[in-house]
Amino acid sequence: MEWSRGFVDCHCHLSAAEFSHVGVQALVAVAEHSAEFEKVIQLSRRYPGLVFPCLGVHPVQASNAEQQRSANLKDLEDALPLIEHYKDDLLAIGEVGLDFTPRIANTDDQKEEQRQVFIRQIQLAKQLSLPLNVHSRSAGRPTINLLKEQEAEAGEAAASRKPVFGDRLPSSGTREAD
Repeated sequence: MEWSRGFVDCHCHLSAAEFSHVGVQALVAVAEHSAEFEKVIQLSRRYPGLVFPCLGVHPVQASNAEQQRSANLKDLEDALPLIEHYKDDLLAIGEVGLDFTPRIANTDDQKEEQRQVFIRQIQLAKQLSLPLNVHSRSAGRPTINLLKEQEAEAGEAAASRKPVFGDRLPSSGTREAD
């Protein structure tokens, strides 16, 4: 298959109608909570070379917009067995990060629990040699500071087990083969 230059959406929510027939050459599919993990993996298997999966616990958890809440350690505990199960299929751990929007995290305890969820996922990404797909809203400095504290290097996004996009797409690095 020959690839022409085109767009790569490196952060998409595949359920959005806007992604129908837009000429995107590759998709990085993120999950926000463990209930989405199987669908993301199924999509990556249905469309190999097009859909690249990321699994992680997003700082905002909800089955719909009206029930949004801050992520907690229970959410992460529920997600970890599935992440472990699919670790060899993953492009990255994500979408993870911090969201200190007042309607989501309005107490110091909620913010601290988000930090702990994020720290554990940074550590997991390092353990698995996978990059992170990071979300930050109303928490830019805390997110960057936490990444620095945890020694999550920007270059680590390129240090993993297998080529992802090969020479099809311009990038700042490629994943190395085993």
